[in-house]
Amino acid sequence: MSSLLIAAALLTAEASIEQVKLLEVFRQEFIQITPGKGDFPDSFEMGRAEGGGDNERPVRRVKFKHSFAVARYEVPQNLWEAVMGNNPSRWKGPRNSVEMLSFKEAEEFCEKVTALMRTAKLIKANQRVRLPSEAEWEYVARAGSTSVYSFGDDVETLDEYGWHTGNAAGNDPPVGAKKPNAWGLYDVHGYLWEWCLDSGHDTYKGGPRDGSAWVDDKPQGRVMRGGSWKDKAEKLTSSFRLIAPAGTRDAAVGLRCVLATEK
Repeated sequence: MSSLLIAAALLTAEASIEQVKLLEVFRQEFIQITPGKGDFPDSFEMGRAEGGGDNERPVRRVKFKHSFAVARYEVPQNLWEAVMGNNPSRWKGPRNSVEMLSFKEAEEFCEKVTALMRTAKLIKANQRVRLPSEAEWEYVARAGSTSVYSFGDDVETLDEYGWHTGNAAGNDPPVGAKKPNAWGLYDVHGYLWEWCLDSGHDTYKGGPRDGSAWVDDKPQGRVMRGGSWKDKAEKLTSSFRLIAPAGTRDAAVGLRCVLATEK
C-alpha cells in the first residue's frame, strides 16, 4: 500500500473514532422520561387557558401511553457534521446548535444517526432517534409545571433560562449556557425553534391525546416549538406553537431529538 493510501486510511479511521466519540456523548445526554413513574406525571394539560394567544388554546389533557428519552440539548454542530458530512449553520461553533435546516433535513439526520448508533451498539435494534411529537415536546419543556414558563410566570426571570431578542445577538453561544428546566433540559425557551413531527393543524383541539403525533399525508406545514433568539418573550412560553412550511431554513431553526422504542 502506498504512503498516500495509508495516510488516507489513517485519516478515515481517525474520523470514525471521532464520530463514535460524539455519538457516545449524544447517547449519554438523553434523559429517560417515564410518564406515571416518579417525578413524571402520566398526563398534563397541553396549552394555555388564560393570557395566551389562539395558538396556545384550547387546553386539552394528554395522557401518555409510552415512555421515551429526550436529548438534554438541541443537536450541536459538531454532531451534525459528523453524521451528515456538512454544516449548514450561519452561526458557526462546534457546540452551537445546528441551524438553517428544513424539516426533511432534520428527519434525515434522525434516520442517519439511528443507523450509526445501532451499528456502534449504542442503542438497541428496536430503538430509533426521531423528532418529538408536539405533545412530547411540551410535556418535557414544562417538566411538571403548569406555569407560563417551566420556571414560573415571571418574565423577568427568562434571561436566566433562554436566549431571546432581548438578550441575544445571534445563535452564537454553545448549548447549555443558560439554566436547565427541572428535568435537566436546556434551551427549551428560546435559542432555536425546534421541529416537531406534527403537521400544522389545530392539534390542541383535534389531535391525539395519548402523546403521539398527528401527521397529515399532505401537510401544509409543520409545528415548531420553543421560540428563538430572534423572538420576544411571549413566543418562548411552554405552550406557544408556530406552524411553518416544511422547507423553512433559518438561523433560528434547529432540532432536539427523542429516543424511542419501536413496537
